[in-house]
Amino acid sequence: MPADEIYDITFNNVQFTNLSSGDLAYLNGTIEVDYTNPSMTGTLTATVSTPVSSQSYVFSSFSSDVHSVATTASSTSYSTGVPTGALSFSYNGVSPTFLYSGSVTTYSPVNETFGSPSGSLTSTPVCFASGTLIRTPHGDVRVESLSAGDMVLTASGERRPIKWMGHRRFRRDFAGRKHEVVRIAAHAFGPDRPSQDLVVSPGHAICLDLIGEVLIPAMHLVNGATVTREWRDVVTLWHVELDSHDVLVANDLPAESYLAMGNRGFFEEAGATLDSFDEGKDTTHADFCRPVIAKGPGLAFVRERLTERARSFGWTPSHDDDLRLVVDGEIRRPAGANTAETFVFPAEALDIRLVSNTHVPKDFGVQDGRTLGVHLLGLVFSAGGETREIAVDDPRLRDGVHAVEPSGLRWTTGELVLDPELWKGLSGDVSLRLTRRRGGPRKWIAPAAEPAPAARPRLYAVG
Repeated sequence: MPADEIYDITFNNVQFTNLSSGDLAYLNGTIEVDYTNPSMTGTLTATVSTPVSSQSYVFSSFSSDVHSVATTASSTSYSTGVPTGALSFSYNGVSPTFLYSGSVTTYSPVNETFGSPSGSLTSTPVCFASGTLIRTPHGDVRVESLSAGDMVLTASGERRPIKWMGHRRFRRDFAGRKHEVVRIAAHAFGPDRPSQDLVVSPGHAICLDLIGEVLIPAMHLVNGATVTREWRDVVTLWHVELDSHDVLVANDLPAESYLAMGNRGFFEEAGATLDSFDEGKDTTHADFCRPVIAKGPGLAFVRERLTERARSFGWTPSHDDDLRLVVDGEIRRPAGANTAETFVFPAEALDIRLVSNTHVPKDFGVQDGRTLGVHLLGLVFSAGGETREIAVDDPRLRDGVHAVEPSGLRWTTGELVLDPELWKGLSGDVSLRLTRRRGGPRKWIAPAAEPAPAARPRLYAVG
């Protein structure tokens, strides 16, 4: 883009769809991108279809050469679903060349990420990582070695020429966050499917036959074991475009070719022009070569089968949260089990932390990127015949917790710092009893490595 111009970008009911629940959010407003400054300013308002009080919204955009500062706008009152607050954001010291990603995230009382598969704001590159082997009439070829005009073999066995190749090298964003990809382990879907680990962008769709072929974005197949999220300091992603959308064979696993959906400008070959982001911006899943599944019983069936297969390989889920109370640096274990545990500590203790293992639901395919520790129902402090019940919404519970959920429960972040005001005035040994709800697995434990084959004895000729 020219460096001496100013652009206004207007959002007119740009629709975001919640990737797990299907709820909708809409953005409206105008932002100004000033390439002479450089700066980006403006205000967006968010409207959600199923508003819940006390939510915060965050808009963010990141890339290797686009830096942004996002601020939250919290609201505790709604009128027909419109929060009283608004979003504001600006670029910070870097001339923006493109919008890498955008999201609206509700951090309170639940975390929901809204993407825009049917809108025109957010588009993400759909690509293979370097080293991916693409099937051609002459055998499998590394994706980075292919060029426009080369022939490839589709999953149906058809020979088709490559129309265009694009790539981009992604690095950490301005906040130091690594770039996310999805790794599909060898044999995750069946023998040699894929034949070796396949790394793709989260939105890249894998083709599966469920009484008819369908496409499922890789991010919806993540199970924390054989299909995992992975973060890279640096990753180079490639796309292979044919004359029309089709299914290629990548590391022996059927996966989609590239389809322009307002994202061609991500790739260096496109030059990040306005036209490159305009191309295909109205394309929807209805334009794909196969039906797309992103939720529902079909996806649930595939995920269940993936998990069954992972278990057959020896992957085992661990539910151990390693709950402990750290009292002035000393670890104390609870008495009791299941959903209620009791700790004892001296009333004069100054630094008390409820610590546990954590998990990220997104690692198990749930669209919730929070780091979660213990799911609290309530706390009770008692000593010398005095009992103090502490609700999970108590304002003194503020360091190391997520917002209270509609269910009335509250997740810790893995290290809840307890305010001494909670047991102030108690003496002697203080009993802390907590009630909580246990959840799913914290992580998957990988199968033990197969032992190396024993060395074969040498045979010597006897003369």
